[in-house]
Amino acid sequence: MSLAISIYVPAGIVMTADSRVTGTLTREEQQSSPEGLSQTVRLQQQLAFSDNAQKLIALDEAGVGISCFDSVIIEGQAIETHIREFDMSERPRPTESVQAIALRLIEYFKREFPEVSVGFHVAGYRLEHDRQLPQVYSCHTQIEPLPVRRNVNEQGQIVYGITRSGETSITNRLIDPQSTPYFDAMPLQDAVDYALFLMRTTVEALRFEPRYAAVGGPIDLLVITSNRMQFIQHKELHGER
Repeated sequence: MSLAISIYVPAGIVMTADSRVTGTLTREEQQSSPEGLSQTVRLQQQLAFSDNAQKLIALDEAGVGISCFDSVIIEGQAIETHIREFDMSERPRPTESVQAIALRLIEYFKREFPEVSVGFHVAGYRLEHDRQLPQVYSCHTQIEPLPVRRNVNEQGQIVYGITRSGETSITNRLIDPQSTPYFDAMPLQDAVDYALFLMRTTVEALRFEPRYAAVGGPIDLLVITSNRMQFIQHKELHGER
């Protein structure tokens, strides 16, 4: 399932994602009924295949960050591979709006993998009204096929807040609508800390709840400001520890 969180405050955008890859193993087994008859029973088991998926990708040339949720293995390949293919074939550019890039991204996945259910957060800064302003979009191949801008109100004015997608049941419990943080005055470091708090609490809570832990592994975190993108936390290849 995965969890993607994007927080937008006056100083920048914070994007974070987990690293777990889950799936269902299906096998058939012969069982005997009380009457002594043999029957085939299909058994399904949920598994964690890896805790090393790259679900948060920075497209440096385009100047956008992309986080993923829902299906992260498509036709036997990791979602990162498909996003890199999108980057190479579609060549998104910093002269395009984030909305245009998000739309091309979702159209690419709907065209190439029409049966796959996958969603994205796409964020970056673009020139609007003679200023570099944040643009944060979410989209999903099945339930949100047109990108929706999350950081503006009905009048088109910039607002600050949080968007979360995927396995959000725990974050929704933690975020009381009556006592949300005051994002309009939140420093960027506090946004980083808050994103990590929500992600880490989700990972730890799922350890103890009587259900499958669909969120886990290392937490990646990307910060985007008007003049740079920087990974604050990011999995790297390594040898023995």
